[in-house]
Amino acid sequence: MEDRFLAERHIAELSAAQREDLLRRSWMANDGLWFYRAFTDYGHEVANTMNVAVVHEFGRLEMRRLMRELGITQVTSWQQYRELFTLAAGLYVGDLFSYDEEFVSGVHHIRVKTCFAYTGVARAGVAEVYHCGPFERVRGWFQALKLTVTISPEVGLCQMAHSGQCGYSLSVELSQLLPPDSVPATGTENGTPSVAP
Repeated sequence: MEDRFLAERHIAELSAAQREDLLRRSWMANDGLWFYRAFTDYGHEVANTMNVAVVHEFGRLEMRRLMRELGITQVTSWQQYRELFTLAAGLYVGDLFSYDEEFVSGVHHIRVKTCFAYTGVARAGVAEVYHCGPFERVRGWFQALKLTVTISPEVGLCQMAHSGQCGYSLSVELSQLLPPDSVPATGTENGTPSVAP
C-alpha cells in the first residue's frame, strides 16, 4: 500500500530560488570536502596554498562570466561597482555569507556577520590554521574587474577563528572610476541591478 502511494506521488517542482540555493550549497560542500581531504592528506600549508590558488582563479572566472552575461567589459562608476559587488555576492554565496557594509571616501568597509567557510572549518576543527578563502575569491573578482584594490588587513588566517570577528576595508583606486555624474544612469530590472555598459 505504501509503495503504491509513493509510486503515484508527484515530485514537486523547485522554484528558481530553491534551485539556486541547492546549487550554491552543493558547490560549497564540494569546496569544503576537497579542502578537508587536502588538509588531511597533505597538511594545512599545502591545503591552504592549493585553496588560495583555486578560489582566486574561480572568483576571477565567475566574475568574468557575470560581466559577460550583463554585457559589460568594465566598471566605470562607484554605483556600478556597488551594484555588481552586491549582485555577485547575492548570486554566488547568497545567505551563506552575511555582512554589513559601508562606503566612505572610496573605501568599501565590510563587517562579516556569518561566514560559510568559518562555519565549515570550525566544524572540522581546522579553523585556526585556515587561510581565508572567501576574500581570496573576492580578490579574483577584482582581477576580473581590472580594478586596483588594496585590502586591509591583508587576506590571511581566518579572522573569526583568531579574534571572533571579521572585517575588511577595500580601497578601490578612484582614479579608475569616472565621477558619478559622467556615467549613464543605471537602474533595476525585475529586481536585479542593471549595470550600464
